[in-house]
Amino acid sequence: METLYQKVKVHNELEWCQVTDMATKDKVEKLLLKHRVSYFVKWEKPRLFSGDKFNTCIFCVNQLQKEIADEAIQELGEEVKGKIKFVNRRVDKTFY
Repeated sequence: METLYQKVKVHNELEWCQVTDMATKDKVEKLLLKHRVSYFVKWEKPRLFSGDKFNTCIFCVNQLQKEIADEAIQELGEEVKGKIKFVNRRVDKTFY
């Protein structure tokens, strides 16, 4: 027997912030885990002539947990927050 909810697809993820530094990525990741925020990481490869050695990392969070993530990020120092670019846009791709 099929339920009504099996055909419903929900896309409520937001591209929350963008990081280009591995140390900052680790700090943000630990902070989200500490506050039990559901997230996934999207990696963007550097462009051909950009000179970047580290791939850009985008943290995507559930839009219902965005406020928790925003409050949690306040625990980081200004030096670390300066390396984070907040995007806050909907994920445009379907992963399933």
